[in-house]
Amino acid sequence: MPIHELAQLTWEEVRDLDHGRTVVILPIGAIEAHGPHLPLGTDVIIANAMADSGARKLSKRGYPVLILPQVIYTAAVFGADFDGTLSIAGVTETALILDLARSLSKQSFRLLAIANAHLDPEHLTALNEAVKLSRADRLLPVIFPDLTRRPWGTRLGEEFKSGACHAGRFETSIVLSELKVFVREKVRRSLPSNPASLSEAHSQSVQACVVARRSGRSGPRGAESVKFAGMTAVITGGGQGIGAAVARALAAEGAAIIVAARTLDRVKAVAESIERGGGKARAVRCDVTDPSSVHALASAASRQGAAVDILINNAGMAHSAPLHKITLDDWQRVFAVNATGTFLCTQGFVPGMLERKRGSVVNVASVAGLAGARYIAAYAAAKHAVIGFTRSVAAELEGTGVTCNAVCPGFVDTEMTKDSVARVVQKTGKSPDAALAAMLASSSQQRLITPDEVARAVLALCDFTGKRPNGTAVTIAD
Repeated sequence: MPIHELAQLTWEEVRDLDHGRTVVILPIGAIEAHGPHLPLGTDVIIANAMADSGARKLSKRGYPVLILPQVIYTAAVFGADFDGTLSIAGVTETALILDLARSLSKQSFRLLAIANAHLDPEHLTALNEAVKLSRADRLLPVIFPDLTRRPWGTRLGEEFKSGACHAGRFETSIVLSELKVFVREKVRRSLPSNPASLSEAHSQSVQACVVARRSGRSGPRGAESVKFAGMTAVITGGGQGIGAAVARALAAEGAAIIVAARTLDRVKAVAESIERGGGKARAVRCDVTDPSSVHALASAASRQGAAVDILINNAGMAHSAPLHKITLDDWQRVFAVNATGTFLCTQGFVPGMLERKRGSVVNVASVAGLAGARYIAAYAAAKHAVIGFTRSVAAELEGTGVTCNAVCPGFVDTEMTKDSVARVVQKTGKSPDAALAAMLASSSQQRLITPDEVARAVLALCDFTGKRPNGTAVTIAD
């Protein structure tokens, strides 16, 4: 079957295509740093190679293919501190893809397949949002291979799975194959044979390519760990799970911690463990649904002489029930803890950050805040509210030195998840293993995410040493 490039056709030639059977391919890359030996357009080169390869395979299977001109500007937050990297907002990217999908739908094309060669978390979130919204608007199907997830990552070998592929052997080999003239061969031969892990670098918010060099240093190899010395961080819901992991991670990087939760004994235990490890921490009882309690938390920080630089809105609660069994009390309680608590704490601490023109707010949301699922209407609605709140506050804070972002983990290995498993067991009679497997399958997870994995993502969004994103929702899933 034929393979066409849209830019080379006339409108009449497009009109005469078999629209109902034609698969449309959109190559998407990024203009971002890829080490000292590869061009800024490396992702674009790879995306075009992916599109060509996919088109040939589809053609052999009997599908006509139409390749669109490539999109070369995407969310590229992690490379934003390098000269030449051009990053756009994730919402802009989502809107662009949706507009293309609408135009293609009007012309009755079969499918829009994205050849994606860029793995920045905000970019992947933007693509997933476009897929979800296109489905909601009943447009033509939009799909893309997420190379960070199974089975794609496992097919690319140990280098990719280790996170060391960015400007390493994986990407370099494709550019050498496609456009060898663009590779700075002399520089490439001088680089270390085993580049550092990109995933590890990202977890420390080292905004660098694996082998990129600036000021005579080689990216993450010459970079220091994230430092929060002299800063104060408030973590709500800090008595266990994600909150406790974030508190310990921030303390390990030098921050003074104020850890808060309704149960004082739990946060005391977390604070004491931080202090035993040489950190500085204080436990404060706080019910985030109570304005007076939130005010007391802010006053406690003030009495301690602490200017709060970091706020982690982690307090939350899970809930599951069929729609007809959700009571108004259930609904209001879920919103009070997950959404209203986030609002009250943000409102309580952001004014001080604005006065100092410095601060970071990270809201712990959920993948349920990006897409709904059966039996979690109240919880998903509340987490959607958190995402909307995050983006709206970020818009207000733009350019002030204060940022507001969110992390959206899937199922995490916490007491909350164990409680959810127990509820499924009670309601369905399944074994705990079967109940957990069903829950993981509902979010396309292969395993539970660890609290430490979430903590690393949170710290990356708090890092003051580089250019932090603002208004992003980072998905954390296996």
